Amino acid sequence: MKKEKIVIVTTGAFPVPAVKGGGAETLVEILLKQQEVFQHLDLTLLSIYDEEAVERSAQYPHTKFCFIRPQSHWYKLDGMIHHVAYDLLHRDNHLAFKSIFQRLDYIRLAAKYIHDRDFDKVVFENQMALLWALRYPGNKAKFIDRYYLHIHNHPARYAGNEKLAADARKIICVSEFIGKAFAENIGVPFDDRFAVLKNVADESLFDLAKVTEEDLQVLREKYSLGQERVILFCGRLIEGKGVRELLLAYEMMNRPDTKLVIVGSFNYNSTEKSPYEDKLMEILDRIGRDKVVFTGYIPHEELPKYYALADLVVLPSTCEEAAGLTVIEAMMMQRPVITTTMGGIPEYTNPECAVLLENNESLPRHIRNAMEDLLDSPEKCQAMTNAQKEYTKIFSLAEYYHRFVRILED
Repeated sequence: MKKEKIVIVTTGAFPVPAVKGGGAETLVEILLKQQEVFQHLDLTLLSIYDEEAVERSAQYPHTKFCFIRPQSHWYKLDGMIHHVAYDLLHRDNHLAFKSIFQRLDYIRLAAKYIHDRDFDKVVFENQMALLWALRYPGNKAKFIDRYYLHIHNHPARYAGNEKLAADARKIICVSEFIGKAFAENIGVPFDDRFAVLKNVADESLFDLAKVTEEDLQVLREKYSLGQERVILFCGRLIEGKGVRELLLAYEMMNRPDTKLVIVGSFNYNSTEKSPYEDKLMEILDRIGRDKVVFTGYIPHEELPKYYALADLVVLPSTCEEAAGLTVIEAMMMQRPVITTTMGGIPEYTNPECAVLLENNESLPRHIRNAMEDLLDSPEKCQAMTNAQKEYTKIFSLAEYYHRFVRILED
């Protein structure tokens, strides 16, 4: 049977393979890994150029890669614009100005690439602006009823492409929650044009049995943890992830036998800071800097060690999360989890596998109470991790790939 020729156009923000991080990019790489196993597609992937990603792409011989490098003058112009937004104007949303012209050139070059080659179907990953590629002369007609949009979160901007999104053969969404919100925003019913493809985490990576006592001892020495019990947060340090609420909860708890470890940075592996982090530091100064560890960005493949280090994982999102990737990771590592009912998170866990809190003005107090309860109730923690072992079986990488293929076949 002839394989369909599929091209995936990634965002252009981060490369794939996901050597610079990124949730959507990591999930695309999961598809590449499973393509090596099952090879159901004739697959091509378009990514922004990155030297390390080019090297790692050799691990995936059953995927063809096109690494797009925007013209050098766009990097210089973007650098000047971002300097003004970040260093001079101190804009909170300065990342929106970091690669405007590079992304536009990336889309232009991607549009030409798919125009000049024969593909059965095109999948646009998580950026509404990518649909501008269909405005390239001839592309909309060429791919009519043969393009797909994969939405991983609430689009920050719709780029005037609501009609192009509505005309997609399928809109693939990571949760029913985000699908319904997206349908409302582009003015269409949530019907059979939508397909839910739930996020997964790599069960071969997030495997507690693969973390050694030596691994944990190295981390304890690195962060001067001693014998303290570890409360862990993992995620970006941005408004909406609940870091501020967690710090306030930890301040209220005042337990000297614990230490809070916050894994992540403002923008993945970037060294940039944000005004939000300044607010976090104000709370930290009240708690005491010896009680909280900020690790900065940690490569994805190192995260299992950090989860394994934790006695408790707290992921208290205050924004309408599209899904719950870190929740899956923590459950796969069999760690008691405290999270919220925001967005699509309840589609990724249940009250047996995690403490689910409502997001309201009392959230810090409720986080404090939940942390105290679990730290003092080993039997509750054990029951939770037992439930997680069974529940996380549904997050299979193989099934993720097969579900993706079935959606493209529909």
